Amino acid sequence: MSLEEVRKSQGLTAPTMATRVGITVRELLAIERGQQYPRLCVAQKWANALGLSFEEFSRHFYEKADPAQLLQCNLENQQEG
Repeated sequence: MSLEEVRKSQGLTAPTMATRVGITVRELLAIERGQQYPRLCVAQKWANALGLSFEEFSRHFYEKADPAQLLQCNLENQQEG
C-alpha cells in the first residue's frame, strides 16, 4: 500500500497531512508519488502522524519510489532470518 493509500485509509486529506508534517502540499504529493525523498525529520513526523513505525513508513515509501530497492531489502531480510 502506498503512502497516499495509507493516508486516505485514515481519512486524511493531503492538506491536513502536510500541516501535520510541516511541509507544503506540493512537497507531500511529490513524496507520495516517489518523485522526492523526504528529509529524515519529515519522514519521522509523517510516520508518527500515520501511527507507523519508521520501518513501516519506509516500506510504504519505497513501494512507490523504488520498488526494486524494496524487493532487495526483502530478499536480504529473508536471507538473514
